[in-house]
Amino acid sequence: METKRSLKAFTSILTKVAGLVFFAFLAISLGVIFGTLFKDWVSEDPLSPVQGLNEPYQEPLTIKLPEQEGSSNTSSSSSSYLSSDEYFPVEKTVSFKVQVGPFQAREEALQVASILQSEGYPVFVSRGQPCYVQVGAFSNPNNASNLQNELLSKGYSAYIKEE
Repeated sequence: METKRSLKAFTSILTKVAGLVFFAFLAISLGVIFGTLFKDWVSEDPLSPVQGLNEPYQEPLTIKLPEQEGSSNTSSSSSSYLSSDEYFPVEKTVSFKVQVGPFQAREEALQVASILQSEGYPVFVSRGQPCYVQVGAFSNPNNASNLQNELLSKGYSAYIKEE
């Protein structure tokens, strides 16, 4: 009788340990799977426009911009309908990039990018040496020139790169 009771206690403990080992293995496996799937979300803010140190270089090629005011607005008809270009903007190629720099150290470029971002500018930090901070990309050279003048007035060494 004593042997049965000790055997029952031993199997009960063994069952509980096996259950704990199973759930520990399950938790670790799920952690590894989700960690692998969502490593970009954990490692860095995915919506941050400042490029991290380990990210591959990505440069935007085209953006969609609405037509400039006055270019497609003709008041020849009395219709109050908007033109189709206002609903479906024309895709334009980015040809003019406003950049600040160059910087010999990437850390210096990241600091300037952080300051510009806190001032409300969208920024992108290049890879390689020398580094530069891209503050804007435009299809219209006048818009690029306006941003360059604004940055120059704030004391930044800004220039326009035409592609």
